[in-house]
Amino acid sequence: MNILKQLSSQASDRTEESNKRVAARVLKQPALLAEIAIGLASTDTKLVGDCAEVMTFVAADKPELVAPYAAALIALIDHKDTRVRWEVMHSLAEIAVQVPKKISPILPRLVEKIDRDKSVIVRDYALLALGEYGGTSVEAARYVWPHLRKSLEMWEGKHVGKVLEAMQKSAAIDPSLKVEVAIIAQRFLEDKRARVRTLAKRLQKGAAT
Repeated sequence: MNILKQLSSQASDRTEESNKRVAARVLKQPALLAEIAIGLASTDTKLVGDCAEVMTFVAADKPELVAPYAAALIALIDHKDTRVRWEVMHSLAEIAVQVPKKISPILPRLVEKIDRDKSVIVRDYALLALGEYGGTSVEAARYVWPHLRKSLEMWEGKHVGKVLEAMQKSAAIDPSLKVEVAIIAQRFLEDKRARVRTLAKRLQKGAAT
């Protein structure tokens, strides 16, 4: 049976369960991912979203399987459909460490997404993609750091948690950032959001090692 027909939108499943089942099949039979990649080029927006979601599920478990399809995902980061954009960005965040040479040319586009995309989720995953890329080398860390720092103040602070999470990767690889990291972490140790406080403590601990 054509694996694309088993996806949620094609199986009249309003949940993500069908996509999860397909992803589980792909993890057992990685060759099936090529068919999912073909679906990314469909004119059926719902199918494209399903395929991107499967890529995300697979990448969360085995990013190396999805890494060869980075270009197909990157081609969709400006898709008109919000769900497609956020699933694609999520997948890219999961595989960024595997494909830094693919991520490097689109860094300005990721920054633009953080600055302008109407979707909070797209912006969140663009930040995480930047963070993952920043952990691949000192050079990468120094490129993304100013953008991450700027993002702390954007969108009325909605993304502080994701920014602190993203910062951990750059902070871990570039010792020259330690002083600034400690200062930033200190700012959020008493934040009203528990998740932000936890991430700030983690960031502070990393800066101290």
